[in-house]
Amino acid sequence: MKYEIKKLEKSALEVTMTLTKEEYNPIEGAVLTKAQKDVEIPGFRKGHAPLEQIKAKYAKETEEQVCDEIIKKFFGEVIKNENLKPVSPLYNGSLKVEEEATLVVHVDVFPEFELGQYKGLEAEKVEFQMTDERLDTEIQNILKRKSTLTDYEAGHKAQMGDTVELSFEGFIDGVPFEGGKADTHMLELGSHSFIDTFEDQLVGYEVGQEGEVNVTFPEQYHAKELAGKPAVFKVKVKAIKFDKVPELNDEFAKTLGYESVEDMKAKTREDVEKRETENAKNQYRAALLKKVVEGTNFEVPRSLVYREVEGRLAELEQQLMAQGMDLKSYLSMTGMTHEAIFNQLAPMSESKVKMDIILDKIAETEKIEATEEEFNNKMEDIAKMYGMTAESLKEELVKNKNFENFEINVKNEIILNKAIDFIVANAK
Repeated sequence: MKYEIKKLEKSALEVTMTLTKEEYNPIEGAVLTKAQKDVEIPGFRKGHAPLEQIKAKYAKETEEQVCDEIIKKFFGEVIKNENLKPVSPLYNGSLKVEEEATLVVHVDVFPEFELGQYKGLEAEKVEFQMTDERLDTEIQNILKRKSTLTDYEAGHKAQMGDTVELSFEGFIDGVPFEGGKADTHMLELGSHSFIDTFEDQLVGYEVGQEGEVNVTFPEQYHAKELAGKPAVFKVKVKAIKFDKVPELNDEFAKTLGYESVEDMKAKTREDVEKRETENAKNQYRAALLKKVVEGTNFEVPRSLVYREVEGRLAELEQQLMAQGMDLKSYLSMTGMTHEAIFNQLAPMSESKVKMDIILDKIAETEKIEATEEEFNNKMEDIAKMYGMTAESLKEELVKNKNFENFEINVKNEIILNKAIDFIVANAK
């Protein structure tokens, strides 16, 4: 088997493997012989159909199996000879059989690059200073979070910031469209949850008032049959509500677990100081990491970016599910497409992947490792989050055959964090 490697953009490689007929024919023959036992072709008993007829009838399936077998037999040799570090499965495979058999595949690999400066860096350090004004703001935020939606008195006209309970039905050219109707929906005016100027047009409405809202769907709307089209929504306001903020007194403080308002303020001050001091440290670390990333140049493999984006989308969907919504409904309400939100997440995902690759190389260069003690401590922390012991967590992971991946991921996280600590410790 001969092979050639061509470098593509985004740390991808095109690998062309060329097999002689003596190498290729046994592979194809084995695939066809194996298929012969199971396929049925009219006019022949099962297991006795001619191989050439099987090949003709199941050409696509045969080619896929042959490609898989070629890859299994020969691609490991390419990886070993060229010291490749694949980060994705092979993709875009194409097989051509003439005097020789040629299989062209693509694969993403870890990029080869030189580390930029990661020692002796400088970044601004911000020291957090607690003030009475900041404490007052925090207390007001707590009160606001504990507010309840309360109906306005009769005669109130809706304004931005109000929450409106309404029913609606949408029409295009006088015809109702799918997904454009709701018997009851809570909408905060000014939240930009609905398309175009829908929310603005509800300003001034009173409870019980009916009317029409005219909007135009975005040109890039996810539902192509609605994209760019004008629509009329028949609406009825069923209630108008505001956030009723509770009074700050000892009784309220006790509902939150404090002894009094003074106790609430003292402990809130401590919490804010602790949180904001940690935030200041994180900002400093982030500034140093940004310099490391900016000083190191390489192309990030697409497959790693896609993997990171998909992970973020999965997290978003979990958050939405906790709010009683799914991703499809969220996209519909915001007028976004899956492609649009994917593209929105891609740049930050690429930065995250690039940073992880750099940290991984720093760890390798500085021989940073995760000790068993560090792993065990982290495992105990994770177990506590789930109300388990480390032993019971391990048993569950082993039972489900996930312990090995869990250990790899946890140790990798420990190593990356230690690499960040190394950069901070060696900064000016």
